[in-house]
Amino acid sequence: MATVREHCCGADIFFDQKMASKQYRQYLNKGAGGVTAKIIQQLERTSPRGKSLIDIGGGIGALEWWFLENQGGSTIAVDASSGYLEMAEKHANERGWEDCTRFIFGDFAAIHPQLEMADFVTLDKVVCCYPDYEHILEASCNKASTYLSLSYPMDGLLAKLVASIGALKARLKTRTFRPYIHPVSNIREIIHRCGFERIAYDMVFPWHIETYRRR
Repeated sequence: MATVREHCCGADIFFDQKMASKQYRQYLNKGAGGVTAKIIQQLERTSPRGKSLIDIGGGIGALEWWFLENQGGSTIAVDASSGYLEMAEKHANERGWEDCTRFIFGDFAAIHPQLEMADFVTLDKVVCCYPDYEHILEASCNKASTYLSLSYPMDGLLAKLVASIGALKARLKTRTFRPYIHPVSNIREIIHRCGFERIAYDMVFPWHIETYRRR
């Protein structure tokens, strides 16, 4: 099995500039995709006005753009894909958001001690891309002062079958990155143990979509 460092290097290869450009065009044409749109719907029940966001593995930045368009104060994007970060930063600069956005290339679980807490923390389709899910979840919870939103796949045999197909596709580009299926009950227990209660839930097969508020 690849180390976490090797896995993050593999993620940078897998989520490359070509994939980022394709997803960015889709975003410009159709807006945020299904799972991301559900997270946005859940966050619309909150108030981002003047607040801060850390978006972990946010790709081209759809959650960040919604946040800022709704009077959010500032965003930090942390991603292991340089291609996606470059695309997101370009979008921010074109819209005059240079002073309220920050883009960090790296492994959030490793660099989170360098960051201040934020009002909102989001992990859209991130947990399934990380081998040490306990660590990244605990780090994310520790940085969220109020809200935590995330999406992650269901577990079970069907989910593992889908993940195995995804792993085969990933191996065509890199041998150090693959998707993971983590126990749903463990994910929720970690978040609850860190002091959060769930306030919103949706499912878009095979994704659980949840927003939590600190108790």
